[in-house]
Amino acid sequence: MKYLYGASVQGIQGFIFETNKLQEIVGASEIVKSIEDDFVERTRNFSTTILMNAAGNIKAIFDKEEECQAFVLSFGKMVEQKAYGISISQAVVKIEGECETQEDINKLEQRLKIQRNKPSIALDLSLNIMELNSKTAKPLISKKEDRGTEQKTKAYRAFLEKNPHLKEFKEISSLSNGKNKIAVIHADGNGLGMLIPKLREKGMELSAFSKALNEATQEAFKKAKRDTMSIRDVILGGDDMVVICNANDALQFTKDFLQFFEEETQKKIGHKLTACAGIAYANEKYPFHYAVSLAEELCDATKKHAKKINEDLAPSSLMFHNIQSSNFQSWEKFLEDELTIRNDEEVIRCDFGPYYLNAKNQAGIQDFINTLEAYRCDGSPISRLRAWLGELYKSKKYALAMLERINEMAEQSSDWRACVMQKNLQRFNTNLSNEQLIIEKDGELKTPIYDVLQILSATEAK
Repeated sequence: MKYLYGASVQGIQGFIFETNKLQEIVGASEIVKSIEDDFVERTRNFSTTILMNAAGNIKAIFDKEEECQAFVLSFGKMVEQKAYGISISQAVVKIEGECETQEDINKLEQRLKIQRNKPSIALDLSLNIMELNSKTAKPLISKKEDRGTEQKTKAYRAFLEKNPHLKEFKEISSLSNGKNKIAVIHADGNGLGMLIPKLREKGMELSAFSKALNEATQEAFKKAKRDTMSIRDVILGGDDMVVICNANDALQFTKDFLQFFEEETQKKIGHKLTACAGIAYANEKYPFHYAVSLAEELCDATKKHAKKINEDLAPSSLMFHNIQSSNFQSWEKFLEDELTIRNDEEVIRCDFGPYYLNAKNQAGIQDFINTLEAYRCDGSPISRLRAWLGELYKSKKYALAMLERINEMAEQSSDWRACVMQKNLQRFNTNLSNEQLIIEKDGELKTPIYDVLQILSATEAK
């Protein structure tokens, strides 16, 4: 009799992004990474086979019941004491045969879901008489730090000792561009649920697949991260990636990561996997957990759109949003309040994405980047197009008249090549042109100009 063990580490993003201090974010990220190493080290003396160990998802097979019981009792305690603010759910399923089946894994996931829904008591629970850390609302153990902050600070110092060349990344400002803008990127793989059973039928073990996927994700990150880019990975494992970077680098890095992820999974797994990503642009002082939440919502939104193209393997794509207000809103709220224009005749949406890596008949990421750079050129009518977008809120008739005047002036410009922009726009959609900037897309009237404007306002020319 063997035992299928599973663990799910919860609250990782809340633990990492509790404050806006890069030192604490890096420290928390290192603690989370070390949990994977601790799992490997603690199972070394047991008769175990590790199936999965990445991004807070752990699965292993224990040969002996008493070893499995001892591990369950000790590992959960160690994780929660090591990272105050993180909780862990554990479950075990008896395996009848020689190896686990898909039915065993489904049963384990169901038990883990039940465990996750059970409330857990935080180790740093406070009483009203305790003094709290003003930044985290956790009880202080010294004049400035609560237990979780102390753990993050120690982990950050240990990280610096191992990587002294990275000392310049002490504050968020070291990652932001000249406009004080940073980007949070969340990427997640597609189609794993359908691929794993197929691989098992072909004889590929889950442990081999998990290892290969983890290596592919890390290799894709390394290849996409150019030497000139300011990027810090926060979560990087399995098919998940969360990074903080300079706003100027976000689009190109994400595009390259999606490309390399497809190539590396094909190389290491034998099957090309795709991924979707969300990019949240924000001021360096904007609360990080809100930016991370928005990036995650954008990732989910592009997945939803991509699955309509191919349900089995959604094509690689991304969406983005530049947070310009101080208030946090959900993506749906941003759509309603900031990205929907209502005038006297029509309703126009300003979210033209998602932008795709390779999908046919869809706006492409590289095409968008090319269009973006073209609008940076001298003589570009971009400032007048900003005024045109504002006029759309008032009157369709006046907006059309303004667009005609903008195009007349652009044709007369010696610097601006209107014909080049015409070709760029038509790569997005054949119905787009300098004269027609609003088209029907996804059942709505949409324009790509807002997307261009928001990235130009958040980034600098290279």
